[in-house]
Amino acid sequence: MEKVITQDGSVTYYNEQVHDYYHSKSGARQEAIEKHVRALDLQPGKIIFDMCFGLGYNSAAALDLGPSTIFCFENDKEILKKILVTDADFKSYMHIKNFVKGFLEGINIYENNGIRLIMIFGDCRDKIKEIDKKADYVFFDPFSPEKVPEMWTESFFRDIKDKMNKNGKLSTYSYARSVKENLSKAGFAVEDGPVVGRRSPSTIAVLKV
Repeated sequence: MEKVITQDGSVTYYNEQVHDYYHSKSGARQEAIEKHVRALDLQPGKIIFDMCFGLGYNSAAALDLGPSTIFCFENDKEILKKILVTDADFKSYMHIKNFVKGFLEGINIYENNGIRLIMIFGDCRDKIKEIDKKADYVFFDPFSPEKVPEMWTESFFRDIKDKMNKNGKLSTYSYARSVKENLSKAGFAVEDGPVVGRRSPSTIAVLKV
């Protein structure tokens, strides 16, 4: 993986296998805060699904608001190892580092002063069906629809919806028409998110009730 410094000074990486960046080059830290945490008006003390955990920035930004329970979906130990050598400007990033260090040593759950992080390792399209909790918020952050279209299907969005609480909200950086259509078909009300680092807005999907 190639290390990349984004425009806000935060670190991301370029995945050589997928040929895509883990974050917008305009700012990895900015993206986590603006397109996910603030876009969802996230409140602490809730259950969050961080789909495609990566460097853990989205979870760290959420924890900076206060303790929450976060199910962290990831299938690549190489990007998790990068967390241990990455300095990120989040107050809670040490919790992310300690959590991942424990996971790499065989411990899946991290708990500290009301913070609860659970690693769900493997293909999240399968793992989502095994979760017995429901999320209040979902950070949906795979590589782009052009690179991994199988992650952006109506079927997968339905599986995620089935594991969300009433009035649950999902955030994603993508504004692709196909993504919005598949979210809508899956039963979400789709809204424009903030415009950050790109000309188009991000996307917010609210569970219809």
